[in-house]
Amino acid sequence: MFLTKEWIEEAFPDDHVLTTHRKDDMLSDTRIKSVILDSRQLLDRLYTTYDFDRIVYFSEYLLPHNNPEGELDRLRRVLQEFREKEVELIYFSGPESVLTPPTSQSILTRTAEELCLHYAKTSKIQVKVFRLPYIYSISAAGPKCFDRLFQQIPTEKVSFDEQAAQPVCALCFDELASLVNRVFDTWTPQPELFTLPGVFHIDYRMLGTALQKLRPTLEVTYGTDTLQTYPADDKVVRNRYGWFQRYCLLDDLPQIYHAWQKSQTPKKPLLHRIVDTLRNQIRLLRFLEILLASGVTELLVQLTHTDAQFQMVDFRLAFVMLIGTVYGLNAGVFAAFLASLSLIFGYFRQGMTLVLLFYEPSYWLPFLIYFIIGASCGYVQLRNTETSRFVQNENNLLRQRLQFTQELYEDTLEDKQLFRHQILGRRDSFGKIYTVTQQLNTLQPQEIYRKTIQVMEDILENHSLTIYHLEKGYAFARLTAASSGLQPAPARSLAVDKYIDVFRAIEQDGVWVNRTFAPDLPMYAAGVRQNGSIVVLISLRTAGENQMTLYYQNLFRILCGLVETALIRAFEYESAIQETWYLPGTCLMRPVPFAEQLANACTLQEDKMAQHLLLRVSGKFATSEEFYAQLERSIRSSDIAGLGTDENVYLLLNQATEENLPLLTQRMAEKGFQVTSVSLDGQHRLIAAAKKDPANEC
Repeated sequence: MFLTKEWIEEAFPDDHVLTTHRKDDMLSDTRIKSVILDSRQLLDRLYTTYDFDRIVYFSEYLLPHNNPEGELDRLRRVLQEFREKEVELIYFSGPESVLTPPTSQSILTRTAEELCLHYAKTSKIQVKVFRLPYIYSISAAGPKCFDRLFQQIPTEKVSFDEQAAQPVCALCFDELASLVNRVFDTWTPQPELFTLPGVFHIDYRMLGTALQKLRPTLEVTYGTDTLQTYPADDKVVRNRYGWFQRYCLLDDLPQIYHAWQKSQTPKKPLLHRIVDTLRNQIRLLRFLEILLASGVTELLVQLTHTDAQFQMVDFRLAFVMLIGTVYGLNAGVFAAFLASLSLIFGYFRQGMTLVLLFYEPSYWLPFLIYFIIGASCGYVQLRNTETSRFVQNENNLLRQRLQFTQELYEDTLEDKQLFRHQILGRRDSFGKIYTVTQQLNTLQPQEIYRKTIQVMEDILENHSLTIYHLEKGYAFARLTAASSGLQPAPARSLAVDKYIDVFRAIEQDGVWVNRTFAPDLPMYAAGVRQNGSIVVLISLRTAGENQMTLYYQNLFRILCGLVETALIRAFEYESAIQETWYLPGTCLMRPVPFAEQLANACTLQEDKMAQHLLLRVSGKFATSEEFYAQLERSIRSSDIAGLGTDENVYLLLNQATEENLPLLTQRMAEKGFQVTSVSLDGQHRLIAAAKKDPANEC
């Protein structure tokens, strides 16, 4: 189409690019390869030879007055080949699908778009569909799409099939490079459909006026085709990718027309055109050469008065030439020998003796001619045969080498893909570490705790993880999350003084390793530091013999370091916005932040990593300030008090269960509060109500 080296470098600045097309217009660049996509076998070869990450497919409906054949079949083959790979594909469709009223091509264009979206929903391929106006280009290949228009200009009359008021849907192809780069740079896996706007609002009357400026004597006429409209700008692409159309066809038309004029070669004289035609028609040229040689031969015969007679034809010589040419050197010599015997017997029948034939040298000449012609024709045939055999053997050898090289390449590609999957899938690979970083990229500590348990269980192959949050003053550490099904159940709180050795080792070495197998102490432990103090303790209760290694210790240290980075960022974010979470002068969270904390606690409980209890709190106090102050003195630092959308006060108790409810009810009653437990369904309703009413956030 209009692909250029500059366009590809802007769209894919750091990628190796392979372009496919239907015409032989290769791009000369070591980073850009071009092939002619003319068969299904070639597409299969490309699929097995290259490992594609991104695909840009340009529909043939992007050109006006174009009736492509096999568009849907080619698109389906591409989608079918890559259905099992997570490939990012951009499909640029034409404007017919959004023009109103629609035409027959609108149905085909919409079918192609729906085909892409169907594969996006039913396979691993990820698709973005962009509906474009008709494209044009100011590059070297740009004037070709205006041939139908510009070829009418020398006749001083241009005719359009469209009406004068018909909008001109035109987009410069060069502008798509920046769009492609931005789309891939901010790629999302969801299938989406976009429509690029036409912002200049030009019609065919304005286009005809622009042509008349190029040639003032030009007459422009317009047709009676149905008036079609293109949808207005919805600004989705501009807001999403920061892209907008900059080039107008009316401004670029003079440059395109002058480029077209330069590409038109002057008309050659008739004789030169005849010579060029003969040079291109090899068979016709040979036939004419034979006729010319025959005419020259006839002219010589007439000039020398030696008309050919049947008796003058030497059948023996023809026999020798025929056998030598067909069967080779040995057969040619043998045929010359037989012809010589026939000639000798012919001389004998004419009365010539053997002595006269032997002693008269002039009679030897026919025999010499027979043997020379037989040997010469046979040699030529033998040489051609040997040359053909040599070329055939060489081709077979090259074909075997090519097959061997291709098998090696395919084996290498399979090994590459296997190693790639192993590298990305290996638990301690950099690819896996990157995945861990992405999973921990959140600003909610409770969600980080849940992700930490999942990630470390997967990578460390250990299901005895516990995470404790240290209270102020290092007196106690409260259980925040633990591996599901851990037996015996982990303690809900730890006395810090019993873990002095653990904390001392973490302060000195960064990680604790229970090399002495001391009872009641974890096998591995590491801390999360904030402002120089340990605020979170991550530990492995048990470890197998193969896990008591320096490699495993370093892996545990690295993962805890990633968790520390994520948690510190989340803690700092909480500290920055904590004032906006609470009602002024109270310990009560606003409805929306409290609902988020409750949702995280529910997720941890569903994953069996933690437990919690939600209580509805009420009490009779003289003022609300007294109620809030008494409530703040009655709860732990790990508990969260909040206000629901129903104006009730709730208390979220981490690591508490229904078994603790009688004791909690008694303790809160002593403080002047009445509490009732909220079921899990009630908690979900409370979360949903807060999400529906964002006004409660502030």
